[in-house]
Amino acid sequence: MPLHTVILPSGRDRVVVMDSPLPIPKVFVKLISLSMVRPTTLAKDAALEKTCMVYPGVTIDIDQVNRFKQVCGYDINGSGVPAAFIQSLFISIMSRFISSSCFPISPMGLIQTGQSFELVQPVSPGLKIDLYCRILDMARTEKGIVSRFLMEAAVAGDHPETKAFANSDEKELVWQGIATYLTRSKARKPKEKKPPPRDTPLPVKEIIDVPGNTGRRYAAVSRDFNPHHLYTWTALPMGFKHPIAHGIWSMARAGASLEKAAGYPILTGMDGALKLPIFMPAQITLGYTFSGANARFELRDKARGVPHLKGSFRFSPTPTDTK
Repeated sequence: MPLHTVILPSGRDRVVVMDSPLPIPKVFVKLISLSMVRPTTLAKDAALEKTCMVYPGVTIDIDQVNRFKQVCGYDINGSGVPAAFIQSLFISIMSRFISSSCFPISPMGLIQTGQSFELVQPVSPGLKIDLYCRILDMARTEKGIVSRFLMEAAVAGDHPETKAFANSDEKELVWQGIATYLTRSKARKPKEKKPPPRDTPLPVKEIIDVPGNTGRRYAAVSRDFNPHHLYTWTALPMGFKHPIAHGIWSMARAGASLEKAAGYPILTGMDGALKLPIFMPAQITLGYTFSGANARFELRDKARGVPHLKGSFRFSPTPTDTK
């Protein structure tokens, strides 16, 4: 299969309904076991099943929302639910998906490299939602295998499994996003020496301390207990010298500051590219510029200036009714 060939799901529609999240120890045992038998690259004749995971009737819990706000730097007194919080609800369904037979490569070693989302309509604590997750495509690149997942959250309804492959306008969507992950290739080509791209930092507006326990605090809220986020001794076997911050925490932390700077409008969308990992503990800088209801932002290492995250946020210029 040539480089950059994209593989799309095919075959008959298949729907898998989750009734509850797997216990965390069981998740890790399964992921580690699968990593021993699954490849880290796609076979030449690889095919993707057309499968959608559905997790119905998830309640947006006010206590969990408040703990998320506290860990990520949001105003704890605000009444809304951050758009990034809804993203965090997908960790259970994502874990189930990558450990199922419809994901053809090793579930360990997935590195998130990008995230985009749109808050279709603001929500309030107590709302019940149905979560949908399916793979959009996979591609073989020089760096490894790139996997993109489509995630959707809709107001809970009867028989959500019948809407798994329905168009977005056939579901009462409240949130949708695309997550991009990279599985590093074990046999990568030597890098060609190229001049570094021009990288002009945005104006620094804030210095953020990232304590060493940030990954554990965020994991307790999101259930994302991937070992490279927790301790040095759990990060080392994954190839990291220190624990690294969660990508979604990084995006949420930037969003919290920009919401405050913009006067607390509703953050309705984000596009972000994760660059170099944040090794904890750390000090990082937040730079941003506004243009109307849009903002460009970035997180950089305070001492070296290298980028950790770059992206853009979109805000609602006027208040919107919440569900």
